[in-house]
Amino acid sequence: MTTNSDTKRLAELKERSGRKEQGLFFIEGKRAVLEALTGSAAIRWIIVSLAANQTLMTEIHTLAEEKGIEIEELPDTKFRKLSSTEASQGVIGVAAIRELSSDTLHAGLRPKRNATVILLDRISDPGNLGTVLRSAAWFGVNGVLISEKSVDAYNPKVVRSAMAAITELDVVQDVKLSDEIAALKSIGFSVVAATQDSDRSYTDLEYPRRCAVLFGSEAAGIPPELLAVCDASVAIPRIGKMESLNVGVAASIILSEMNRRKTSADRKS
Repeated sequence: MTTNSDTKRLAELKERSGRKEQGLFFIEGKRAVLEALTGSAAIRWIIVSLAANQTLMTEIHTLAEEKGIEIEELPDTKFRKLSSTEASQGVIGVAAIRELSSDTLHAGLRPKRNATVILLDRISDPGNLGTVLRSAAWFGVNGVLISEKSVDAYNPKVVRSAMAAITELDVVQDVKLSDEIAALKSIGFSVVAATQDSDRSYTDLEYPRRCAVLFGSEAAGIPPELLAVCDASVAIPRIGKMESLNVGVAASIILSEMNRRKTSADRKS
């Protein structure tokens, strides 16, 4: 049984500093844990509340046993000290953070004829970042580069929103985007900025086979110095009266269009 000292150390994973120090993060909720178990996540162990509905845990127990992953049961009072949500369903996976450098990501991108990268500038909302990551995993994005001053991709709220998609993506955090744009261009990528200030609709651009798309924060948008080094810009035309779309929705729309065009081009080639 986990001691009080162990529980306290695990609770530190709710904070970025604790995750960085221990190299671990939480995946909460039955569905997210199941996705991680059937995917490529390096789950170290699983923590289950003794108050959880054990019938809901049957599939998790079966998969964990097949993979040799230990399940630890905790009294609900201890479990609640770890959980960051009331909707965790009494189960948390403890997984290893996959450390990845920009150089490693670039090396993997070089030989790819078709590749899509997402660049994210100062994204502060965990739910928005989680949506971007889940859509990126859905559409087979080859890399996600997240700027300094953005929310941590392993924040429990991000992971919950992404439904463990973070474990299926090549993600590099705390990058300087101007340097990343230059590096991507040096290996043959074109960079497209998604900004409502653009006169071109996202449906009017012929997206190159090797393309990076830059998204900025809702509050500040993309700074002029980054826009200046992009090869093109696109906007999602507004028909109604809302001021803006959140970055998660905008990224999903543009990735869907890119995927449609690339699929169509592949069929013709």
